[in-house]
Amino acid sequence: MVGAKTFPPVIGGIETHVYEVSRRMAARGVDVTVLVPSSDLTRTEDRIDGVRVVRVPAFRNRFLLKVSTIPSMLNEMRKDRGRLLHAHDATGGFAAAFASPDGGFVYTMHGLGFSSTDWGFPFRQGIRLMQTLAVRKTRHLFCTDERTLEAVKALRTQAEVLSNGVDPGIFSKGALERLSVHDRNRFTVLCVSRLTHVKGTRTLLAAIKRIPRELRSTMEFVLIGDGPLRGEALAVAAEVRELTLLGTIDHASIAPFYAHADAFVLPSLSEGLPIALLEAMASGLPCIASDVGGIRTQIGPNAVRMVPPGDDVALADAIIQLRQDEPGRLALAMTGMNCVQRQFNWDRVVDRLVEVYSAILESPRA
Repeated sequence: MVGAKTFPPVIGGIETHVYEVSRRMAARGVDVTVLVPSSDLTRTEDRIDGVRVVRVPAFRNRFLLKVSTIPSMLNEMRKDRGRLLHAHDATGGFAAAFASPDGGFVYTMHGLGFSSTDWGFPFRQGIRLMQTLAVRKTRHLFCTDERTLEAVKALRTQAEVLSNGVDPGIFSKGALERLSVHDRNRFTVLCVSRLTHVKGTRTLLAAIKRIPRELRSTMEFVLIGDGPLRGEALAVAAEVRELTLLGTIDHASIAPFYAHADAFVLPSLSEGLPIALLEAMASGLPCIASDVGGIRTQIGPNAVRMVPPGDDVALADAIIQLRQDEPGRLALAMTGMNCVQRQFNWDRVVDRLVEVYSAILESPRA
């Protein structure tokens, strides 16, 4: 498995996906190795939840983190050519294409879109070129949402949707103690996301400021995550006392934050099928999300209240409506929770991956 930034996962969709499928495969007896960047430019190796984790040298610069791992990843891949490669991002796919020139690797696209605000020239163009090569060379292509699937059909006909999953049992409210960050007397709105332009951080900050002060005083907004827009978020937090920034929290500790909030919001400008949203729904939270990626086609407007991406006015209105309509938010929460329990399951994802892996290993290309 290549493409995650860390393991076990902190906040991050690809990281959570790789962690969840890898540990479940290891529990089934599959020998799984995950390649991730090292934090100190040295190679280390350990075993976590049955998964062999190899950390390869990388620069800790945000723009160079994954690109600088390519030589080390190639070296590791070539040490054991008998392993099947599964890439989860553009740089991992690029490395896999060179390490497996016959196309004997699997590639998962976790959504589309590289914002010019987040990734300037030449990084954005380079990512797209690497992604295109991976899409064309891979033996089997998965997309986490239908919009991504439609977009890649111009490059190849073989592709299928394999959504993210969630483990609903982890998010039981009754078994989790309420956290002090959540004020019992206030309506708590939670956002779990990187603080970047493409994740709609600016849209959320603007929407919070738009909510009338008298109503906002009965609410609290909790943001979990970090990123290049942290400074802007801190500036708003200094002005809006109802806003709390908690920074990065390990994924293993995230469930209580979901379980005892009152609503969840994810205002992304681009997504695949966000795991944070599925986890919030599994926690029984009424959710507001941008109409992007696979949210409409795979979840639907009855399970999530959707707003146009980048529209802070619509987002503020949706938050206010949810705050004031208790029967409506309870109905939305129940529909969302039932949707997740019915449709999104990590074991189903692993079942399909094992099928594809087995087919590739049994029928190698000439």
